[in-house]
Amino acid sequence: MASTSPERTRNVAVLGHSHDGKTMLCEALLHTAGATPRLGSVDQRTSILDAEPEEQRRAISITSALAHLDWNGVRINLIDTPGTPDFGGQVAEALAAADGAVVCVAATGTVPVGAELAWEQLRGTGIPALIAVTKMDKENAAFEVTVDALREAFDRKPIAVAVPIGAAEGFRGFVDLVDDRAYEFDGAGVTEIPLPEELRGEVERAHTALVEAAAETDDALIERYLEGGALEDEEIRRALHTAALRGTLLPVLPVASTLEHGSAALLDAINRYLESPAERTVRARDAKGNEVEVVCDPAGPLLAYVFRTVVDTFGRISYVKLLRGRLTGDSHPVNAGSGQEERITQLAQPMGAKTVTATEVVAGDIAVLTKLAATHTGDTLCDRSAVLSLAPVAYPQPSYAAAIGARTAGDEDKISTALQKQVEEDPSFSVDRDPVTHEIVAHGLGDTHLDVVVERIKRRFGVDAVLAQPRVAYRETIHGSARVQHKHKKQSGGAGLYGDCTIEIEPLPRGTGFEWQDKIVGGSVPQQFRPSVEKGVKQTLEQGAVAGYPVVDVRVRLVDGSTHPVDGKDIAFQIAGAMAMRKAVLDAQPALLEPIMNVVATVPERLTGDVIGVINGHRGRVGGMNPLGDGRSEVSAQVPQAEMYRFPIDLRAVTQGRGRFRMEFSHYEECPPNVAQPLIDAFRREHAAMAS
Repeated sequence: MASTSPERTRNVAVLGHSHDGKTMLCEALLHTAGATPRLGSVDQRTSILDAEPEEQRRAISITSALAHLDWNGVRINLIDTPGTPDFGGQVAEALAAADGAVVCVAATGTVPVGAELAWEQLRGTGIPALIAVTKMDKENAAFEVTVDALREAFDRKPIAVAVPIGAAEGFRGFVDLVDDRAYEFDGAGVTEIPLPEELRGEVERAHTALVEAAAETDDALIERYLEGGALEDEEIRRALHTAALRGTLLPVLPVASTLEHGSAALLDAINRYLESPAERTVRARDAKGNEVEVVCDPAGPLLAYVFRTVVDTFGRISYVKLLRGRLTGDSHPVNAGSGQEERITQLAQPMGAKTVTATEVVAGDIAVLTKLAATHTGDTLCDRSAVLSLAPVAYPQPSYAAAIGARTAGDEDKISTALQKQVEEDPSFSVDRDPVTHEIVAHGLGDTHLDVVVERIKRRFGVDAVLAQPRVAYRETIHGSARVQHKHKKQSGGAGLYGDCTIEIEPLPRGTGFEWQDKIVGGSVPQQFRPSVEKGVKQTLEQGAVAGYPVVDVRVRLVDGSTHPVDGKDIAFQIAGAMAMRKAVLDAQPALLEPIMNVVATVPERLTGDVIGVINGHRGRVGGMNPLGDGRSEVSAQVPQAEMYRFPIDLRAVTQGRGRFRMEFSHYEECPPNVAQPLIDAFRREHAAMAS
């Protein structure tokens, strides 16, 4: 396929709820345009877009898949996105490359949460969109009711540009409301037919609504319309294009993807109503941090954005949108962040899991590059003569965490490498090591997200990983004071060990930490052994005395002791200090502290009561509610970290996926006895087993 111009290019993200037919719609569009030899099927696992084994096994999209087609001289790059919130990072990447969007909504008469979330994301980006009412061939399909529901959910902006003829098994055509002509499906194509009489009243009402909506986009048009003048078909189409770009209207069309009914009309609508790269300007920053507006000009110096990366055992595959200039096989772009020059070894364009080799890719189009040395998602490639950087992809923040480790001992290094490659491929996924529990903790957008990561690293890197609830970094402290003396004495022939110390401990205000005081008067403990006692005390501080967690907010004073002229040794005083500290903590009314998180949940206003119930069920305390004025409210609360493992799952269930939250550490506070005692008992059993 020859390279095209920015004016004749469309980069389209396909969004919507899971199972509302996004992938099947893309397959129909590709086949209708002749880009694929046969119609792929999600159910039959022949889709070129859902190519990963995890996608086929789960029957959902988990990655954004790209493919291109040509329709009436326009290059259309389709970006099929997952509908499950766990893979929202893939949607963010798709929107970073898209100039327009198609939102899929099944013809059920309702608007599912995935479509609502897609609309919310589009409002934030300003990307124009149209709506495909899918599954018109399914039982109980209801186009008009679905359009009414869409208008209610999407601020009255959806407007039908076609009316279906029939529904379910009787879906056989549509009426184009712009030219007032009826068409009957003939395979993927259409044949003009007389307007069915039973639809005349409905078509007249829908046509009037469409013309009024189009006229309202332009003062001259609305004035002429109000004076009784007719609008030309081309004027209506231009007005709809303008309104779509402004975000004031969302054209709506009916589609039955499995039959390819309506796919040609949808391709026409993409060409007519959605934005081309030539109509958009992007903002970049130069080396001095100044903002620069960039026009999509093939003749300008190269500017390209890496919006997605795939990493496997064979290397790195980068998906790049060209914002200016052109790429060829002998291009040597510069990474704007590092200044490192990259060499293009292979230039191609995406077609599902495969690629099509290209000799040149120009501004506005999308390219696939392999084996870039030091370029990652969010990086900018440019000409050395005009170095500019674009903002990184705005990924959703991880909200779910689990401990992850290798199932087989000895695979720790392999799993670490595999996880880092996943972080590089999917920045909405991250890992860190907890300094207290020493666990590797994986962070993602949901439990399914992390399950897929585990499956992927096993398939790609041969590492079998397991997920578990992460241990909580509890702390130990004291409420009272204690004075303890401990003598460590060991004689087994020859030189022995002797160390004797007396310490006093008392609590400090929460958050103070640890304070050491040397109160020895005289030389009962020689100066060279006092740091040894402190070292032993700190060892117990780190290891804990009650449940195996660090001891905090205590003051320890070394007040007395004794030594032996021959057997007094550093290690003996360390052991004496550690044992004295352990006994002192147990004598000083010990308590277990748990981390408390500040949680802010954004939820539909009508569900705040249910969400408060979820928070209370997780031992949380609600601090306040803040209506946002758009049908949503923020609920602020403090919740123990130990309760946050299940919280994302329960919040999603009670809000049907509409609820989101963010959290940050707040403080430590004392555990209730019913939480603390099982931890203490488990620690004692573990130590009793080790001692025996």
